Amino acid sequence: MFKRILVPTDGSRGVEKAVNCATTIALAFDSKIYLLFVTEPPALLFEYANVAEQSILEAINKEGKHILEKTAQQIREAGVEQVETVLRAGTPAKVILDFVDEAKIDLIVMGTHGRRGLDRILLGSVTEEVVRLSKVPVMTVRMGQ
Repeated sequence: MFKRILVPTDGSRGVEKAVNCATTIALAFDSKIYLLFVTEPPALLFEYANVAEQSILEAINKEGKHILEKTAQQIREAGVEQVETVLRAGTPAKVILDFVDEAKIDLIVMGTHGRRGLDRILLGSVTEEVVRLSKVPVMTVRMGQ
């Protein structure tokens, strides 16, 4: 039923719960999990924006790779053999939806809340947009208190 599961991740607690749910589903259906981290370029409006933006993007990409590797390892340790990590840049909802088509995803599992401020990668508004526009089922996992 669900052979290809996408979990967009930013490393937040809400996503951790979504990862646990996706892992359970993957074990039941012998599915492959795709972990997707999306970097969204910051909007900087000052004289040295190009230098600062490049530095910020490098830092975000480095953290994204770390989050992907750590999360993939946890999923593998839980018994899921097929895990692929993907790092992309762009507008999160659009990147997620484009990847669904590209990888022929059957199910998206995502948290309802992400980080805020400078750490913001995925927000509730991204989840809402993905739910509204997705051609495949989307399971949302509410972040606990």
